[in-house]
Amino acid sequence: MVGALLLGVRRVAVSEDSFRVKAGVYDDTRDVTVFVNDVHLEKDVGERGKVSLRQEVDAVSSASIGCTVCHANGESLSRVDWQIGGSYALDPESNTIIGLSYFGGAEQDYLASTVALSATRDFADRNSTLSAVYSFSYDKPHPHGWDKFAEDYAFVDGAIVRRRGAAPAKQLQSDEGLKFQFDGSLIGERVTDETKVSHRGGLSWTQALDPKTIAQVNLDVTRVDGYQSNPYHIVPAGGAEYIEAHPDARTRRAVVAQVNRALDTRTFLKGSYRYYSDTWGVDSHTGAGSLGRYFVDKSLLMDIGYRHYTQSAADFHSAAYGTSQPYMTGDYRLGAFRSGAFRAKAVYTLGSPAVSGPLHDLRVDAAYERYVSDNDFRYNLWQLGISGSY
Repeated sequence: MVGALLLGVRRVAVSEDSFRVKAGVYDDTRDVTVFVNDVHLEKDVGERGKVSLRQEVDAVSSASIGCTVCHANGESLSRVDWQIGGSYALDPESNTIIGLSYFGGAEQDYLASTVALSATRDFADRNSTLSAVYSFSYDKPHPHGWDKFAEDYAFVDGAIVRRRGAAPAKQLQSDEGLKFQFDGSLIGERVTDETKVSHRGGLSWTQALDPKTIAQVNLDVTRVDGYQSNPYHIVPAGGAEYIEAHPDARTRRAVVAQVNRALDTRTFLKGSYRYYSDTWGVDSHTGAGSLGRYFVDKSLLMDIGYRHYTQSAADFHSAAYGTSQPYMTGDYRLGAFRSGAFRAKAVYTLGSPAVSGPLHDLRVDAAYERYVSDNDFRYNLWQLGISGSY
């Protein structure tokens, strides 16, 4: 029972309407600050159905767009995500549930949408659970600022060069070679009209090993096709500057194993390992562990954890190139690095389901995460939330 709750296995028998409101602040070494507001509602429909609504609004400030050419000083923007979903219990006895959800996201230079189908079924008196998910994503990048970029810059053999009269000077001595048309394949129509399509499939098996131990194994494969570069990233090559270029196809594979163990009625341990690889040559290993304990007659839950991550570089990644290549990137997220993240969380229960009134079983939570990597990237994340039933 404790392990099932830790892994988030949903049981229709105890289902009830619920809500969650969360706010957070994120900052990192790129001088990016994000203020996050997240609202999530779930409501039963009949005896077997459930619908959920979620909206998240992010206010991003400072150097949120890191292009040294188009947005040298960064700028502020907002991002809105929303999700609507529903589930239906086909067979309450076996806890067979099917689900359908839609996710959408919008910001000034990117539109994203995902449709997901899921199914789950219990076996062996609900000691085993099999889950499957398939999702289809359709994204459309629309980089911001290219009109201003075209006024001051041109491309000579693909390299970024300031036009004559555009200060500060990195100027051509003549118009010879200025043959790039802004609707060309490198950055114009390639960026503004291209799309990215993803297909993802996942399987999960959850098993109760004994009354105090539960294990889970997840397999996940994602195929991504289309434009996957970041048009705001500049890559130096042979003394010139280029817009980064990634391959159009990428297949991602991941396997995750997790074990949760209740040491007693108040204390539990979690441990997990994740292996990831893709067709760009990136391999990664993630190990994580956490310790949780209840206090104050189980009204207060304290949880601390640590996550360690190692990654190899993509085959085409480099800090600088001697000459231009078909694929080029200096993105730190595609380079080799190690990182660690420490996390602490506290949850306090204000009331129980027996309390009368429109809201009950109220809980407040606070969390902090500190991330540090050996590529000089660090971030802090603070979160505060309230949740309950109605």
